[in-house]
Amino acid sequence: MLCNKKNIESVKDLTVHLTEHIRNGSSVDCPVKGCTYSYGVASSFTSHISRSHRLNNLHVLKDEYFSQHDSPTSNAYMDDNNDTQADYPCTAVVSQGNFEHSFLASFALSLLKLQEMCYLPVSTMDTILSEITSITELSLDSLRHNLINILFQNDIDVNILDQVKRIFEENVLQRSVQSMKTDYLRNRHWKEQLRFIKPIRISLEKNSFHQNQYFEYIPILESLKSLLSNVQVLHDVLNPLPSSRRGILVDFNHGNHFKQNELFSTCSHALQVILYFDEFEVVNPLGSKRGIHKIAAIYFNLANIHPWHRSELKTIQLCLLCPNKVLKNVGFGKVLEPLIYDLKILENEGIIIPNLTEKLYGTVAFVSGDNLGSHQIGGFTESFGSNVHKICRFCMASPEQIQTNHDPNQFELRDENNYKDHVEQVACQPISANFMHGIKCDSPLNNLKYFHVTRGLPPDCMHDILEGCCRYEIPLILQKLEKGKHFSKNDVMRTLQTWKYGENDILTKPPVPKSLTSIPASASQMWTLLRLLPLMLGKYIPRGHRTFEILLILKDISEIVFAPKINVNQLAYLQSLISDHADLFIEEFPEQRVIPKQHYLSHYPLHILNFGPLRSTWCMRFEAKHNYFKILSHRIGNYTNICHTLSTRHQRMQAYLTATNHTFFKSEEEILSSSVVLVKTLRHEIQEALIEHDINDLEITQISKMIKSGVVYKAGMYMITNYSADNDVEFSQILGVYRRQKLESASNADLFFVLERQKSVYDEHLRAYEVMNTGNINVCIICDLLDSYPLDEYVQVESKYVCLKHSVINVSVQD
Repeated sequence: MLCNKKNIESVKDLTVHLTEHIRNGSSVDCPVKGCTYSYGVASSFTSHISRSHRLNNLHVLKDEYFSQHDSPTSNAYMDDNNDTQADYPCTAVVSQGNFEHSFLASFALSLLKLQEMCYLPVSTMDTILSEITSITELSLDSLRHNLINILFQNDIDVNILDQVKRIFEENVLQRSVQSMKTDYLRNRHWKEQLRFIKPIRISLEKNSFHQNQYFEYIPILESLKSLLSNVQVLHDVLNPLPSSRRGILVDFNHGNHFKQNELFSTCSHALQVILYFDEFEVVNPLGSKRGIHKIAAIYFNLANIHPWHRSELKTIQLCLLCPNKVLKNVGFGKVLEPLIYDLKILENEGIIIPNLTEKLYGTVAFVSGDNLGSHQIGGFTESFGSNVHKICRFCMASPEQIQTNHDPNQFELRDENNYKDHVEQVACQPISANFMHGIKCDSPLNNLKYFHVTRGLPPDCMHDILEGCCRYEIPLILQKLEKGKHFSKNDVMRTLQTWKYGENDILTKPPVPKSLTSIPASASQMWTLLRLLPLMLGKYIPRGHRTFEILLILKDISEIVFAPKINVNQLAYLQSLISDHADLFIEEFPEQRVIPKQHYLSHYPLHILNFGPLRSTWCMRFEAKHNYFKILSHRIGNYTNICHTLSTRHQRMQAYLTATNHTFFKSEEEILSSSVVLVKTLRHEIQEALIEHDINDLEITQISKMIKSGVVYKAGMYMITNYSADNDVEFSQILGVYRRQKLESASNADLFFVLERQKSVYDEHLRAYEVMNTGNINVCIICDLLDSYPLDEYVQVESKYVCLKHSVINVSVQD
């Protein structure tokens, strides 16, 4: 405790008292038993108590808030006239000044949320505050008039009436609005009260037209300190995922590059910085207007954060915004200079985090990006045409060689030594060596102590498979099957138009193309199409059809590559699939060229071994971050100094997000619909299953729909529960999702599924499992499932099918 206050009547009483300590500069732990959060901001502390501990029972308080001889129900805590109260100077009464300060802080935070989370222009915020003032004045005038009339009718003293008038004239809301009425006043308050990391404008030499050139840099060391000040983020850094067992790869820290990194292998808490580079348009220009407002961006994240939380956009931090034309003029060396300077400090000197006794060191783990972005920042040539002799950043293959050879062992892999030799040759013979070796210049990132681009630029499976192979191959496959009279274009259109997508798949429902020559689908939509297309069109195609087999093998490849967990034993099989896919494509489409993205697949097994599952390195979530800047620029409508505007507004948004310290990570579980039911009203088979699992409650909560870790769970969906004796997956259908009632706190152990086991038969031609009910009912908690992703049911001719989202490994099999 911070003082010896004993006169505690309730949780609310103690909350008000502890808030006083926070305002006096102290840090306060949550007083509720079992809660480990700590706060230094009063509004965050009171918000936590309100949201997480809506209780008024002294039994929930930690023992340290009671003396040795007192209990929460003793008279010492219930007697307002206790003489010992005078011995302690701390008081639980909130003064008007403190209330006004707290109100202003909450009001300012609400305005910040409104402006940045709703993408509002400054002019709109000014209008909102003006309207708030007008409405407040009208409301208070009416309230004051009615109150004075009532007091006057009851012969209240005139002096009392004057006091009432003064109270209304000193309204805290009106004063708060006045103190925040301009953009300057709001910005000043946010900068003083929140963790606002101001972007730094870096000026460069003038261009050939004598125009000023600059870019916006957000100091990465300050961003890291702000990010790590969050207790949830710091917890993930200090508690990394355990080492892989039985050859199972789950994240980057299970891969060879992590284990071979001198810093990561010796320092368990080293910061693993993920950089992401890309260029995007903040508008949608046509023709000659293209590129005018194109921006180069660098974001960063931490591979230390759990993969589920790492996918949240709020954990992706902005590092740099630069007009694309400026980057082209000055090159990466100048633009990356401040970033590399800070990263060297992180490598050699480390950063100090409050409440930690040791410094935290770190370096770049890898740089994500599409192929063009990775080649740009890695110093490789940015052309993938036949005029470049080496088109791959992983090996020395030429465009001609990849047309017939897809064995990665036949090509020399790039490493630090040959990269250095090629850079030296380019310096001597810039034109010929550039085309010969596929390298333009040395990457500035190679100046870091623990990083080199030859081992730090992983492939992006989203671009290579979904926006590469799928977009290239599926139209070719459909056109050839149409020419073979297996189906018509209308058959494909009708199937896509009328297909009844499941609860999870409908979120990424692919569009119906106007022709079979191209499919204008996003990456996530293409993923859904690849998964379901064999089931959709399989009835038209004879089994064993060679052209259709290309699609089926590509689906098999994607299931392994997109899996969150991969067994190293799968990599040999994956290599075989990739080789068979390439052979079959060349055989069926001899007139088509093998594109670079198809060649990159041949390196995937080695990359998975080095980086872990490639879902941890893809661009899917990073690209989603672009939407914030695109929406904001459209709402603002002013493109003067656009990089400064976007970076400043983004940092304000991050300041708001970090202000809510305990809710920085999104809740993994969200119950959308539920009701309390009597167990005796459930099916007899379900009651027996509950009793068998020692669930003897009279009432339980029945959850109709729930979102957990971003996916929907509801009755009717299928879960993978086990592996059969012949080493194939077993399914169970969800009959209901329930939570026990009479437990002190909710946890994953309290949430359980009632499942009906299914008999399943795998159909190789449809690449789907046919499922049939067995009547065998079981109870299972989510952490005991073989895979936590729910699968939708699809009915084809009287049979029910489910399609895997990704491959699932049998963890019971030893290497």
